[in-house]
Formats: sequence, structure tokens, C-alpha cells
Amino acid sequence: MLVRDVMTPNVPAIALEATLTAAAEKMLADHTDTLFVVEGERLVGTIGLRDLFTAPVPAHFEGATLRQPDLNALRQVWNRTRVEHLMNTNVLSVTEDTPLLKAAEIMINSGKHPLPVLRQGAVVGMITRQAVVRAVLAARHGEMNGNR
Repeated sequence: MLVRDVMTPNVPAIALEATLTAAAEKMLADHTDTLFVVEGERLVGTIGLRDLFTAPVPAHFEGATLRQPDLNALRQVWNRTRVEHLMNTNVLSVTEDTPLLKAAEIMINSGKHPLPVLRQGAVVGMITRQAVVRAVLAARHGEMNGNR
């Protein structure tokens, strides 16, 4: 089974120049902890919920902690900081032709999820841990019914 068989085509993405406030609002609206940062259709990074609380220092730097003394200070940082200044540019990804268990291995070994699915640098979907679990259970159910 390949990533294309179970990937989600709807990707929680945000533009490079968006503010952290916009990112926080999108994360809440999309019910996600991670947004893929795009420039046009090209993937350029990711930003996570954790990053919002470590602003202006990205959470992927070791030892990052809450930097703001109160909610108003944090909101001001979110309003004036663009996603591009906090995003992680070291993004792991897969292609549509990646074997599903290879994608699961990448997620397990890296702790990164969801993974963006790329086609010639453009984001065309994402693969989640839940999608892998569903596929494993569906395959098991098919085997129990004599199907392969």
C-alpha cells in the first residue's frame, strides 16, 4: 500500500507572510497542531502550536520556553511576528509513491507528524498516524475475510 492510497488531500496550510495570530486562528479552525507553510504551492516549512508559545524563539531550538510575561505581551508578539520568522524549515516529507509503512517509519523515528505529501515540491496532501492505523486495521479486516 502506498501513501497515495490513504493520504488526506486537505492540507492545513498557511502563507509564509501570515502572522502568528492568523496561524493560531487557523490551527483552531482546522483542529490541528501543525500547519504547513507554503509559498504559492511550494512547501517551505512548518509551524506548530508549540512554536506560538515560544515566540519569538522557535520551539525547534533546544531549551525554548515560554518567553512572554503575560497574555497581552504574547498577543502583541503574535500580531507583529510573521510565520516565516518562526517556522521550521527542516521538513520531512514523503511522495505519493512512498510505501505506507515507510511513511509510518519516518513518523515514528522522527516524532514528526503529520507528514506532507509532495509532488514536484508542491503539497498535494498529508499522511497522518490515524490514516496509517486505519489502513492497518482495514488490511487486517480484509485478511480476516479472506481478502488480500
